Amino acid sequence: MKTKKILLALALVVCGAARARAQGEGQDLPRITQDEFKEKLARNEIVVLDVRNGDITAKIKGAAHIQEADLQSRLKDLPRDREIVTYCA
Repeated sequence: MKTKKILLALALVVCGAARARAQGEGQDLPRITQDEFKEKLARNEIVVLDVRNGDITAKIKGAAHIQEADLQSRLKDLPRDREIVTYCA
């Protein structure tokens, strides 16, 4: 249960961070570089989770799509053996 809350909080922080950056805030939040992302993805160390709302027509190849609003109820569907990288913008 604690892990589920942490993952949900992470997703909400990432989406909140994207919104904050769009408004010029949240500049000190941790980020992953594109190179780090590609390396971790190539080594199968991460799960990519698209948490955008609505119908998604394009996403990162291999990313799972769970809308932010549905994330809490779908946490059981996510693997526990890899880091989860979320994106919403």
